[in-house]
Order: sequence, then C-alpha cells, then structure tokens
Amino acid sequence: MRTLPLLVPALALSMALPAQAQTLPSEMALDMRAVGEKYVSLAEAMPASAFGWRPAEGVRSVSEVFMHVAAANMGLPASFMGVAPPEGYAQDWFGSAEQITDKAEVVRHLRAAFAHLSSTLEGLTDEQLETPVNVFGRDTNWTGAALLLVTHSHEHLGQAIAYARSNGVTPPWSN
Repeated sequence: MRTLPLLVPALALSMALPAQAQTLPSEMALDMRAVGEKYVSLAEAMPASAFGWRPAEGVRSVSEVFMHVAAANMGLPASFMGVAPPEGYAQDWFGSAEQITDKAEVVRHLRAAFAHLSSTLEGLTDEQLETPVNVFGRDTNWTGAALLLVTHSHEHLGQAIAYARSNGVTPPWSN
C-alpha cells in the first residue's frame, strides 16, 4: 500500500511520454500539418471580399500572402532538395501563384502545399538531412533548407493573423 502513492504518478508520467523518440523530420512534418490547418481555417474564415485587402500600397494582399506560402511550400523543396511538386504544379506555376485570388482556389492550393511539404519533410532520411545545398546564396544542408521552410510558414502565419484581425476576423483556433 505504501507504494501506491508513488506508483500512480509514475504510471501517469509513463503514459504521457511518447512510445518512441520522434525524429526531426517527423516533428517538422507534424508542425507543418498543424500550421497548414491554421492557414486553411484562417483562409476559410476570411470573407472572399477581403482577399484583395492589403495594409498599404506595395505590400502583399491577403490572397498574395496565402499563395506566396503555398508556392514556397511547393517550389522550394523542388529547388533546394530536388523533390518534385505534386502533379499539376509545373515549375512555371510558382512565379505566377500570387496572381490566384479566388478564395476556393487559394484554400485548395494551401491544402495541397502543406500536405506536400509535410510528406516531404516526413520522408527525409538522416543522410538526406546532411546533403549540402545552397539556399539563396548560403551554403547549408537539407536540414537548413527544411528549417527555412518551417520558419517561413510560421513567419507568414503571423502576417496572415494580423491581416485577418485587421479585417475583423478572429483566428478560428483562438476562440
């Protein structure tokens, strides 16, 4: 009976621990799935009339921010890691993606882009993570390129949240 008070917390702690250690690629993929859900829910919550809104002249609009992220998540793995984008996304699409302004189309591309990035990250091997690559003039490896993609998505999520709030939209996950 004396061990019961010690056993209960230990059992609770052991149930809270993951069954196995997560890898960096799987953790990044999990994060991008969660961030992708936020982008999609935010885009869906924004009225279509706000997709052309921009905070100032010369600054990306709502739809341009969403499509900038979608294009990066599709195109940068191809550029840096040689991972082909999904069918229907030719290399020349990335340069014109920000011209897509239709809400349903933007949401569709966001879903596809985050699914692609998540599966790309999850599939990386230890050997691939160490593969040298030049990213925007900086020598790094695939780990550095993957971290750039992850931080880029988070950076623009903050921007998209500010745009939403400026248009009277509360991010759905913060209610």
